[in-house]
Amino acid sequence: MNGMRIFMTLIFSCCCLFSKGQDQLYYVLNADSNRVGVRDEKGTIIIPPIHNVYHDYVLDVPIDDPFIEFMGVVGHEDAEKDSPAFAVSTVYDRKGNILYYPQFFDNGSDYWSEGLRRYVEKGKIGFVNFFGDKISPANWGFALPFNYGYATVYVGKMKKQYDTGGEHWFVVPAEAGVNEYIINRHGVRVDPLQERQDPKDYFYNGAYYPNPFQYNREELMILKKLKQFEKAITFLFKLNSHQYEFMPLQLEIVEKPNRYFPFYVIGAYEEQRRLDDYEILFDEKSGDFYISQWVSRTELVSLNEGLISSIEDNLQRGMDYIKPETRKLAEQELLKLKTNGK
Repeated sequence: MNGMRIFMTLIFSCCCLFSKGQDQLYYVLNADSNRVGVRDEKGTIIIPPIHNVYHDYVLDVPIDDPFIEFMGVVGHEDAEKDSPAFAVSTVYDRKGNILYYPQFFDNGSDYWSEGLRRYVEKGKIGFVNFFGDKISPANWGFALPFNYGYATVYVGKMKKQYDTGGEHWFVVPAEAGVNEYIINRHGVRVDPLQERQDPKDYFYNGAYYPNPFQYNREELMILKKLKQFEKAITFLFKLNSHQYEFMPLQLEIVEKPNRYFPFYVIGAYEEQRRLDDYEILFDEKSGDFYISQWVSRTELVSLNEGLISSIEDNLQRGMDYIKPETRKLAEQELLKLKTNGK
């Protein structure tokens, strides 16, 4: 956390609320300890130990997650050689049924973005939520992760094109007539506006799309309560940037509480681009805000103390690293945070 000192850490098993009352499940290894699967508390095999072991598994602690994911693809057709839509792992429900196959990203499975991730089916891409519900069928030759409430999708055949070194690749059309458009969180195509209607309208490829952030009264109150931390939250994300000149980030609710994660999730946007180093979480029962780093959602730091720690750490940087006017503003915010905490 950029050297952030942890004043208060909440280790929260967010999935325990979901799994309570269900059969307890445990990881199990094969005889050679090089394959992993899942058993129930009676020893019945739920998922055969057929997946390669890529990290250490704790065998005597129940699995609390609502789904179980292993690297390796089971019962899925092979992707075409140059197709950018290909799976690298398998996601099961707690009964051992295969839910979906996550899209490849970086060196592993696709990451979650605004509560959704990409999955692969029959060589095409769709989107799925935390519970394994496919919010859209796999209709697209390729798709980008969700950002600002929208995702860019491509209809038609796409392919991987490698750079000159052959190590990295990017996605390009594999045929003429590939169509690109925007979808919302329901997987529905959204056409651009004829003209801008709201300051928060999404600007993409020279066109505006409707503001995706619509709130009820309770949600507006959450954002209003968070407003007092707006400058400090901006410094949380940006004060470690060389010669940063203060510009407030846009804070929006991107996920709502569900049956196994009882927090509102607030994302930060810079020029409508989601910054994913941290998330701000709000517990509606206690009325408290927390910071989660790298979308881990397991070690949560109280917002006030986490902001103090982050700003203090970054203010230790050299005088030539932080602009004088930015440093002064950060010092003022630090004083406010320390005063509020007393």
